Amino acid sequence: MTRANRYTFQVEGNGIAYQKIGNGPSILLAFHGFGQSGEIFRTLEASLGAQFTIFAIDLFFHGHSQYTGNQLLKKHDWQRFIAAFLKDRHIDRFSLMGFSLGGRFSLALAEAFADRLDQLILLAPDGITRSSWYRLATVSAVGRGLFRYVLRHLSVLNAFGHMLTRLGLLNRTVMRFAEISLGTPEQRQLVYRSWTQFRLITPDLTNISRLLNANPVQVQFFIGAFDRIVPGSYILPLTKRLRHYEVTVLKTGHNRLIELMSEKFA
Repeated sequence: MTRANRYTFQVEGNGIAYQKIGNGPSILLAFHGFGQSGEIFRTLEASLGAQFTIFAIDLFFHGHSQYTGNQLLKKHDWQRFIAAFLKDRHIDRFSLMGFSLGGRFSLALAEAFADRLDQLILLAPDGITRSSWYRLATVSAVGRGLFRYVLRHLSVLNAFGHMLTRLGLLNRTVMRFAEISLGTPEQRQLVYRSWTQFRLITPDLTNISRLLNANPVQVQFFIGAFDRIVPGSYILPLTKRLRHYEVTVLKTGHNRLIELMSEKFA
């Protein structure tokens, strides 16, 4: 423990850092978006802290979590690490919350633990619809090499992005998000590591929907009406397979979803 309510769980040589928020009787594991840490969920303490004890977990390469493996992080590795965490904390039933990138990791856990879930709360979740840019940058060795090159030559990426924007092939909001996310060498390294190292964390939507339909899991989606990073339509490949779910549309873009979602429960 480094600070009050901040801890690190060691599993197979890897460190999973997390914060403990609230003291409610139900357990909620929360996973943040790209470039963030579990700190982003501090805003939930006032609205959900009496209902949940929230374990806000730093994804690998973010916050204080450390992945020491020499190979790509696989879905079954992630499921095994969290299974060890649940066992260590004596957690039987729990809920999941995932924002953006964290949605992909939450879906991977729902695939493994659907029979132990009470709620699955997804805010603009990644992992349901994969963008063509992500596939181009990560699937093949050639694509990854090109991705590495453009990240090292930011002027090339900026020129290409602005050309696509002028042609109407890239939304201006997405372009601005990319410029902010790639502003420093450290940020560019984080983008490359996250996109490439996490590429095998791929939820099986057919299996997930089957499991969610077979178990009494309350599934909730929160999407932003003005979100151009993860548009609301991106959840359709999963929702069309589900029998029961709720969708809440908030009048915001991508970055304020957690804040406005917490206000809804306040």
